Amino acid sequence: MKSTTMILLIDEVAARLGLAPVTVRKYLAQRRQGIGSFPLPISVTGGKLRWLASDIEAYLQSLSSTEPPVKVASSSKRRQESKSFKQRQEAAQKALDRHRAGR
Repeated sequence: MKSTTMILLIDEVAARLGLAPVTVRKYLAQRRQGIGSFPLPISVTGGKLRWLASDIEAYLQSLSSTEPPVKVASSSKRRQESKSFKQRQEAAQKALDRHRAGR
């Protein structure tokens, strides 16, 4: 009997997970950094990203029994949370207050 293994492209993985392909790439980058449990792709010729359907299904099952995947903060969110951004924001507010008081 012949065994068939489904191999999924990144768009198919994204569709199964209900995510955008860019989010799948972010989760993959996190996994390669040791964060999260997103399945790693398999190696095929051409250097394209491919996943085993069974790995994606197992990942979906693990999500239902554990916490949601780690979210990646956007660059604007990281910038707003940075100390230097807050300092610039406070300085701009003080300058605006001084300007209004001088009228």
